[in-house]
Amino acid sequence: MVELRDFEQRAYELFLENLVRGTSHLALGQEAISAGYAVAMRPDDYTFCTYRGHGHTLARGASMAGAMAELLGRGNGMLHGKGGSMHLTDVGHGAMGSYAIVGAHLPIAAGAAWSAQVRKSGQVAVCFFGDGATNIGAFHEALNLAVVWKLPVVFVCENNQYMEYTPIGSVTAVEHPAADRASAYGLEPILVDGNDAGSKR
Repeated sequence: MVELRDFEQRAYELFLENLVRGTSHLALGQEAISAGYAVAMRPDDYTFCTYRGHGHTLARGASMAGAMAELLGRGNGMLHGKGGSMHLTDVGHGAMGSYAIVGAHLPIAAGAAWSAQVRKSGQVAVCFFGDGATNIGAFHEALNLAVVWKLPVVFVCENNQYMEYTPIGSVTAVEHPAADRASAYGLEPILVDGNDAGSKR
């Protein structure tokens, strides 16, 4: 968690110095989520994340130097400087990409889980998304399909209370945008404190 925080802090400083290509969406304060899941996952499991995916990618074992070089647009970056902050990918470590289109990766994660199911590999796809994605059609489609096909996928909503600039509560009918909708798809609604992965209510 300390390494993830240090990386994000340095990325922020470099962004302020106008050295990071394009924009950079940070997840400062949310390190426990990606670190906790990375510890629980098998090396061959899949991670799909949002454009706040630096920590998720690094927690899976991706090179910190390669990730920072990617943010800086360098040729020695993990995607040769062409993906930037919002498209980090390290397939060798199971980091199957961070996605800039809100909610777009949920069906892709379901597809990876379906592949694992068909191959009987025992792999699991873990899909991280923000609260804003819960109002996107792809969220509902992916959850429904995952239950219908009994896919080995874990959907993790990292609820920071905001859809970029809009408070989630002002545009969502339920208090907990993911958990309160889970039961509609036959899923158990689980709430945890993102800074204490051992908590459950």
